[in-house]
Amino acid sequence: MPSPSSSSFSHDVDRDDVVVASSSSRRASSGATTTTITVVVTPGFETSSLLSSLSPPVPLLDVGSSRFVASHCVHLERLAMQACIDADGTRSIASSSIAVGGGGGGGGGGGGEHVVEAFRDDPTKISDLIRTLLALELWRERVLFDDDNVGGVGRHGIRRDDIDDDVIINDDDDDGRAKATEDDREGEGRGVNGSTTGGRRPMLAHRLAKNGNVLRVAFVLHAETTIVMLLGLIFYRGVPPELISSSSSSKGDDDDVLLSLVDYCARRLAFLGAPVGINPALRRQRDPPPVSARLSRSRFDEMRDASYDESYRAAVASVSLSRYLCEHAADLGSDLMGRILDVHDFPLLMANLVEEPPWTRRRTIVVEASSSERDNDDEGGRRRTVWEKLNDDNEWEEVQPADLLRLTRLEGEPWLAIFHVIASGTCRVAYRIDGYRRSRLMRLRGYVNGTLVDQLPVLADVARYLDELSILGGESASSSSSSLSGPSLQRIDSLRERIAGGRKLDDGHWEMIAQTQWDEIFSRVTDSTDEDLRRIAAEVYGGAGDMDDVIVGNAAGEDNASPIDEENCPEMEGRGKIAEDWWMALSKPIEKVLLHITEEGGNGNSISTFELVPVHDNDASATVAITDTPLGPFRRLKMSISRTEGEGEAIFPHAKVVALVRFRDDPSSSDDVPGEVALSVDSLLLPTIVRGEASCDSYDEVGIELPKATFRSKEWRQLGDVDRKSVVLQLGFKRLSRGVVPAGSTLLRGYILSQAFVSQPLAG
Repeated sequence: MPSPSSSSFSHDVDRDDVVVASSSSRRASSGATTTTITVVVTPGFETSSLLSSLSPPVPLLDVGSSRFVASHCVHLERLAMQACIDADGTRSIASSSIAVGGGGGGGGGGGGEHVVEAFRDDPTKISDLIRTLLALELWRERVLFDDDNVGGVGRHGIRRDDIDDDVIINDDDDDGRAKATEDDREGEGRGVNGSTTGGRRPMLAHRLAKNGNVLRVAFVLHAETTIVMLLGLIFYRGVPPELISSSSSSKGDDDDVLLSLVDYCARRLAFLGAPVGINPALRRQRDPPPVSARLSRSRFDEMRDASYDESYRAAVASVSLSRYLCEHAADLGSDLMGRILDVHDFPLLMANLVEEPPWTRRRTIVVEASSSERDNDDEGGRRRTVWEKLNDDNEWEEVQPADLLRLTRLEGEPWLAIFHVIASGTCRVAYRIDGYRRSRLMRLRGYVNGTLVDQLPVLADVARYLDELSILGGESASSSSSSLSGPSLQRIDSLRERIAGGRKLDDGHWEMIAQTQWDEIFSRVTDSTDEDLRRIAAEVYGGAGDMDDVIVGNAAGEDNASPIDEENCPEMEGRGKIAEDWWMALSKPIEKVLLHITEEGGNGNSISTFELVPVHDNDASATVAITDTPLGPFRRLKMSISRTEGEGEAIFPHAKVVALVRFRDDPSSSDDVPGEVALSVDSLLLPTIVRGEASCDSYDEVGIELPKATFRSKEWRQLGDVDRKSVVLQLGFKRLSRGVVPAGSTLLRGYILSQAFVSQPLAG
C-alpha cells in the first residue's frame, strides 16, 4: 500500500492551466469521439451519503482517532479524488489557454462536478472543513511536534535552530520498536549546548515512533493537504455567499471561518517564502536526500519527513486557494479585504514566490557512466546539473534549458493573484502603496517580458501598472506612518483560538492533549495491526498492492470497523445463531462458494454466477497460508474459478455481489450450526469510465483502450470481516487488454475475475 508521502497521494488539481499542453481524454471508437470521465464516487446517493458521513468539526483530542480516519482519510479522500478527476476532465476538454476568472463555474466546470456542487449546496460542510483544517494544523505544530523544543519542528515547519534533534530514535531493538538512547534520557531538560531548558515537553511523535504508528500518522497529516486542495476546487467557483454573509454578520459569537481561512493561507504563503536555510521542509524539496539515506531512516525520521512533505504540499495547494481569495477580495467586505491586503499583504507574499519559486529547483545528479567513462571514473558515474519543476501531479520532473521559460500552472498562480488585486478598483484604492511596497513590487518588472506576456496575456496590465507606479511613485514612509498613527485595532482569529483551547495555551495544555491521545488512541494500535489502515487500502485505493497477507478489515462499502458480537452479525442473520462454538462451526471443510454478481444499475436483469472450489492439496497451484488474527489463527485457501451462468467475461464495475459459502455435510454437527454463510457487498466499485454517449442497442462497443493511470493491473475486493466472526472471501480482478461497453450501457468494463481466496478459522 503506498504511503501518503508518495506521489500517488498528491492530487492537487486546478483547472486554470497556464498554457499547459492539453492532455485530452477523448477517445475515438467506432468512428465517433466521446468524452470519458473516470468515476470513483457516483453522483446522487453515493455522493450525498459520503458527504453526510463526514463527521462534524473535529476537536484536537479527536485527531487521529478511528472516527477521524473513517471520516477524513476514507470518505473525504474519496470525495476529493472524484473532485480532482472531474476538474481534470474539465481541463482536458477545455482549451489550453488560461481562464483568468473562476466565478460562476467558468472554464467549463459546470454540472459535471457533482462533488463540488454537493459541497456548495451545503455550506456548513465547507465551514466544517475549515475548522478541521485549523485543528490539523495545530495538531501537527503543537501536539505531534513540539515547536518550542530546540532542534524540533518549529512553528509553520521551520526550525528554530538548524541542528540535529536532541532525541535520536534507533530501530535496533530486538522487538523492532524504536527507543531513546541513554544519552537522550540523561539529556532531558538540556538545550543544544548544554543549557537548561527547564524541562521540555515530550513530543507525541517520539511515542508514536516507538509504538510503530508511522503510517497512521502519515495518513492523518495527508488529510490537511486533501482539505486545502478540495477547498481550492470549491472556491474556484467563487466564495460561497453563505460564508460571506456569515463573515459580515454582527453577531458577536459567530465563527468567522473566512477570516480563519485567510490567516491560514497567509501562514502557508509565509512558509513557502521563508529562506531555505531555516526551512527544512523546503530544503528537503530543493535538495532531496539520497536513496541510501531514506532507506536507513528511523521511524521518527520517517514521521518527521512525512510532516515536512505534507506541510510543503498543503502550502503549495494553498497558493491556488489564496489566488481565489485575492480574486474575490472586493466581495468579502472591507474587513477581510483589509486583512488580505494590509495585515498579511498577500501581494508581497506572492511576490516572494515569483522571485524565489518553491516549485523550481536546480540540483546535481549522478548518471550512470558508459563503459569507457567508467574506466576513468572510480565512482562509476558522472555528475550533471539539471533543472526540475513541480508538475500538475505534484511530482518533480526535469525541464530542458530551452523550456525553462515555459510557464507552469504553479508559476502562474502568484501572477494571477497580483493581477486580480491591481485589476480591481476597490482593491487598488484599499492597497496603500508606501515606499517599501513600491520598491518590492518594482522588482517584479524585470520578470515581465515578452515571453511571459505571450503565455499569460493579462500580465500586460501588470506591466502597465508597474510602469505607472515607477512614474507616479507611492506614499512616503513618513506619510504612510502618519496616516496609521493612533490606536490600531485588529480582529483576532477567535475560531482558531477556541479550537486551540481558549487561552489555556501553557505547556500543560498541550501535554494533556498529547497524553490523552496516546492513552485513548495511539497506544492501542500499531501499523501492523491497524484495521483503519486496511480499510483505507480497501475502500480508497481499491486494495492496492498484494492482498495475500491481508485478511482482516472491512468489506468494501461497510462503514463500521469496530468489532461486534454475533447477535449483530448481518452475515448470520436468519441462518441460525452461532453459539460459543462459532469457531469450530466455521472451521469445517469448505465444499464450494457460489458467487452471484448482479448488474444492478446496468441492464438490471443480467446475472453472472461463478462456482469457486478449493484447490486440492495435490494440485501444484494449491496454497494454504496460516495468518494470526486477533481472534486466533485463520487459514487461507486458494479457490479455482469456473463460470456456470452469465454472459461475457468483463465484470460490471458497480455490480452487487452475493457469496454463499457452503460447508461439507457433517452428520455429527448440531442443527444450530449453519450449512452455509452468506456474504455480500452492495457495489464492487471497480474503476470505470463513463462514456459520453450510450452505445447502440444492437451491438457491443469493444476494443477500447484502458488507460493504466485509471485501470490498475489488479484490483482486490473483500467480503466478510474477521472481527464480525465470519469467513473472509477475497476476490482478485485482472485488467483486460481492451475494455468493452455492452449494448445500451455507458460504463466501460475493464476487469475479469481472476483469483479468489477464502479464509476461515483454523480447527484446533
